[in-house]
Amino acid sequence: MEASIRKENDHQVTLILDGRLDTSVTQETELEVEPLFDYKDCEVVIDCSRLDYISSSGLRLMMAINQRCRANRCDIFIKGLQDKVYDVFMTTGFVHLFQFRK
Repeated sequence: MEASIRKENDHQVTLILDGRLDTSVTQETELEVEPLFDYKDCEVVIDCSRLDYISSSGLRLMMAINQRCRANRCDIFIKGLQDKVYDVFMTTGFVHLFQFRK
């Protein structure tokens, strides 16, 4: 699992998730996304086009990212979910907690 943050411009930051977000990598990934919380009043896009799998611990991390970004007055969007990962978001009701982009 790799997580990288890319500043697009003054108002948009992209978090790219690549691989499998499961229990074995969640703590390490939490540390990798920590710099994301330095951004305030911007748009945060989580690019999941390379995310192959997400477990319940990965969903907890997504919820934490959502909460911290919103606390920083950031709008947060998820884009590029593969069908099998989107199904997990649907089954757990997480589709109602996030905004999605194509």
